[in-house]
Amino acid sequence: MEIIEVDSNDQYKVLSVSLHAGEGIPLHHATSDALLIGRKGTGKIIFADRQVTISQGDSLLIKADEPHRLDINEDFSSYLVLDLNGVIKFNRATH
Repeated sequence: MEIIEVDSNDQYKVLSVSLHAGEGIPLHHATSDALLIGRKGTGKIIFADRQVTISQGDSLLIKADEPHRLDINEDFSSYLVLDLNGVIKFNRATH
């Protein structure tokens, strides 16, 4: 998994997110609304109540603080637009 900030201004930042087939991102949430824009490949975003497949050219608005995870079917890249102060926080496992 690779996450790199590629652009920003005084209101938002753009991250480039890339993963290989079989990789994923564990349960997490963003502290701001996040716009995910698919650039290459296919991935599945899994929320508590639904699953959404995203591919090249697709976009999805993920509300702030909404927990989700990603499962990647084939090499995948996307842009993620967050509020300038938005961060991605990984949820701690509970036992």
